[in-house]
Formats: sequence, structure tokens, C-alpha cells
Amino acid sequence: RHDMYLGIDLGTSNSAIVGNRGGRLELYKAVSGEDVLASVVMSDRHGSRYVGRRAYEQLRTSPKGIAARFKRLLGTSTMLPFGADDGVITPEEASAEVLRQLLKQMRSTVGDEPVEGVVVTVPAAFNQMQSEATIRAAHAAGLGQVGLLQEPIAAALACIEKPEARTGLFLVYDLGGGTFD
Repeated sequence: RHDMYLGIDLGTSNSAIVGNRGGRLELYKAVSGEDVLASVVMSDRHGSRYVGRRAYEQLRTSPKGIAARFKRLLGTSTMLPFGADDGVITPEEASAEVLRQLLKQMRSTVGDEPVEGVVVTVPAAFNQMQSEATIRAAHAAGLGQVGLLQEPIAAALACIEKPEARTGLFLVYDLGGGTFD
């Protein structure tokens, strides 16, 4: 048995989760089979919540009351229209829903193995309030030990993962959906 650590990219458009057990990395795919989960949250008229592909497809045809592109609003008092009955959701609550779904993806593969810690990537431009809101969303989703890592730094670390790549000069661009760092 190895300790389990998670890496999560809570993206503006899409999110992903990777586990590290004993130095072995594994990407946990969405229920739909995709490598990434659409960062879209909806609630149907019966109050059931959906995250990912189903919510994204509904967004394209009937966007009223569906939360999307909320990442940059973290740490603000913005209320997003949500649900069929003119309800609202905060960007932090919507982010927690995405994180919960990512954890379900992981749990469907590894079961209830305890998670020792998680790193969530955030844009380089995130301010303190946005960063704190990201940590609160992670805690609300059931994650304990949470650290944040700026996305361009995470990309730079990935460049030097292999020992033979640890020399030289690297230029890292984050061509993400919302921030272009």
C-alpha cells in the first residue's frame, strides 16, 4: 500500500485529476471516458445536480441556470443564476461541485483509499482572495491537506520530471482557457 496524493487542475473550461501512488501517476477519466471533465454545473427541475459533459451539452442548447466559466469569479461576491427556479450558486460552491465530481472519478478507480494531500493548480494571476476561495472549495468537496501551485510553475515542473531533461532552458506558456499566463 502506498500513500495517495492528488493533483487537480481546476480549469476554467475543463478540469482533470491525477493520482500519485508510490511514484506512479494515473489520470482518472470522467465517467464519459474523457480525460477531462467539463467545468460546468447544472441542476435539473427535480434538484439533481450534474457536472461535466451532460451539463455542458445542456449549456449549449439551453444555458439558463447553468453555471460555467466561474473560476475567475472565485473570491468575489458574485452570485450565478442556477437551477430551474431562478436559484443561485456561488463560484466557490460551483467549484466544490466540480471537485466532488473529480473525486468521484478517482474513487471509482481506487475505492476509498485515503488521500494524504492534494495540490490544486491555479492561474499565476490569482490573487489572495481567489486562492483562499479555491482552498475553501476544496475543503467543501471533502479534501483535507490542500496546497496550491501556479499553473505555469506546474508546467515547468513537468518539463523537468525526467532526469535527462534537467539541463537546458525551458520556456513555458500556459495557453489555458481563461487566463493565458
